Amino acid sequence: TGDQRFGDLVFRQLAPNVWQHTSYLDMPGFGAVASNGLIVRDGGRVLVVDTAWTDDQTAQILNWIKQEINLPVALAVVTHAHQDKMGGMNALHAAGIATYANALSNQLAPQEGLVAAQHSLTFAANGWVEPATAPNFGPLKVFYPGPGHTSDNITVGIDGTDIAFGGCLIKDSKAKSLGNLG
Repeated sequence: TGDQRFGDLVFRQLAPNVWQHTSYLDMPGFGAVASNGLIVRDGGRVLVVDTAWTDDQTAQILNWIKQEINLPVALAVVTHAHQDKMGGMNALHAAGIATYANALSNQLAPQEGLVAAQHSLTFAANGWVEPATAPNFGPLKVFYPGPGHTSDNITVGIDGTDIAFGGCLIKDSKAKSLGNLG
């Protein structure tokens, strides 16, 4: 379906119960840099993948969810320790939302000036999340492919759809550079 503007953000429905949220940050020398995340309706609750760049933008995501879906956000999982994925953690915590990240992301977050998630995910040797560290993730299938965009990047598949979210690990074919590899 088409894009829906809401404040500074853009939302696009990707599947019957899945939406993409896009936020922007003006970066000197680059202009407005987009960052995407996901919103997943799972029965009577909502799951969020990645924050926006800032707490204010992440609060806008929560407002959109309240207005458009009107179900509680049960949890959020973030895909790595950069501002475009973890910059809105305080907004999630203020709303009482349980947050999850790769244990390495939580370790790296303070060095990046970011707030760590409340819970750390660990991964089996085959890359799949240890189920005990990802309770109630429903259709979210979390995988750690090893270092790529960052040493801590994870991917999230949505069971029952053909959606695999790679976060910043995946680049647009029109990208002119690899971006921030720190």
